[in-house]
Amino acid sequence: MNDAALFDAFLTAIAAGNDDATERLALQLTPDAEPALLALLMAPDADQRWWGVRALARCGGMAAIPGAAAQLADADPGIRAAALLALAHLHQRQPNAVTPYLDQVADCLKDDDGMVRQVAADALAQCGDDAVPALARILFQQAHEGARTRAAGALRKIATMKAAGVLYALLNDSNHLVRAYAYEGLDDMGLLETVLVTLQ
Repeated sequence: MNDAALFDAFLTAIAAGNDDATERLALQLTPDAEPALLALLMAPDADQRWWGVRALARCGGMAAIPGAAAQLADADPGIRAAALLALAHLHQRQPNAVTPYLDQVADCLKDDDGMVRQVAADALAQCGDDAVPALARILFQQAHEGARTRAAGALRKIATMKAAGVLYALLNDSNHLVRAYAYEGLDDMGLLETVLVTLQ
């Protein structure tokens, strides 16, 4: 099946609501499909936008990054969540290009939708050290306690020395969940004993 036929089949599967077939076809798309997928992001149909983002996560390049980031403002929470995961996947291939968008990803920790908030935390954790400054900004400059808690949880998952540097500063945080993530994260890394000795 050539690229044009494959993309037509992809669109047909979306229209039919056949998620299994659409996923199989999405996995076969190549970087040559990127322009057509970016056009799908502007479609009035939410399913087309969702699958456009999903496929770009798999085969998108540099041009997909601002396209996916723009979907963080979509009215549909499912599309916002898909865009967050797409940026995390794109970060694996183009970390330097995605990193400037991680503040926007971190702002989704305050999203009205709980699923989007959790996916934002997971996406940031997948971005590792590059996400630490954005997470620190949420923790030290935001008053939204739910966002701060998820940010601390993401730092615990990142579990690097860069993340530990922020977690140290949270050991006496006023939010008990943030404190718990800080203690657990440092303990998991074998650093909590050092902290306790230092504090004595």
